[in-house]
Amino acid sequence: MLGVFRYRDKLGHRLVLILRGFPCSWGRCTFCPFALEQSTSTARVIGDNRRIIERAIEEIRREPVGRVAVFNGGSFHELPYDTVERLRPLARGRVFEVEERSEFVTLDSLEALVDYYRPRRLIVRVGFETAFEDIREGLLRKGMPDSEMHRLSRLRLEARSRGLPVEIWTYLLFGMEGIPEETVVESLRAFKRLFDGVIAVRYVKYLPSHPDPAPVSEALAKTLEEEADLVDWGGEQWEIAGRRGSAPGASGAARSSTGSGERRGST
Repeated sequence: MLGVFRYRDKLGHRLVLILRGFPCSWGRCTFCPFALEQSTSTARVIGDNRRIIERAIEEIRREPVGRVAVFNGGSFHELPYDTVERLRPLARGRVFEVEERSEFVTLDSLEALVDYYRPRRLIVRVGFETAFEDIREGLLRKGMPDSEMHRLSRLRLEARSRGLPVEIWTYLLFGMEGIPEETVVESLRAFKRLFDGVIAVRYVKYLPSHPDPAPVSEALAKTLEEEADLVDWGGEQWEIAGRRGSAPGASGAARSSTGSGERRGST
């Protein structure tokens, strides 16, 4: 699912780039399929990303947008410099979104990104997935304890106190066995207090070794649509290296309430 995609949804009219990345430095999350799209070949990563970025620049010339998001199935700081440099015209003066694991997010790294890209606003997405550390570390193996969650919550305030146009958003995972719906709702409300935005992502199983999906109730679907900044229900665009994941059918309300299908990374 590498490429350039346009969306018009709750976040507005935006362009999303799915780049090829190197293998994630963590690489231990139990549910992430994006290793299927990653490569250890520098030439392949650079070449594929050049073509995607060139296409994105053409798209923006044809129909301008004010918001650009970049995903690479890992952390933005793990992309090669050639890719990082070529993204500058897409980021300058726009809302620019990237994904990171929490350990890459520091005051220095935020200042450097703002200085280098000159975005109107920088949004950094981090995949905490749940506010419950036992689920995050026991089931998901994220390697991001509660201390990191609270560090980033404080960091976003410190960044803004220094005049940086920075927001930190988080992902909220739902629809997986082992993540009870009541914890999803509690996590959503905790994340809204801690961060600037919450993107709820329905779990999709791609590999036999991954956890099993779980049905999503009408009540949870309604709460997520009303309270999250965006709900990603997956759908046809959730195709990773030619594989479409399996998930049980969502409720009628869940299926009809959105069609975003936004792919996200594994951070």
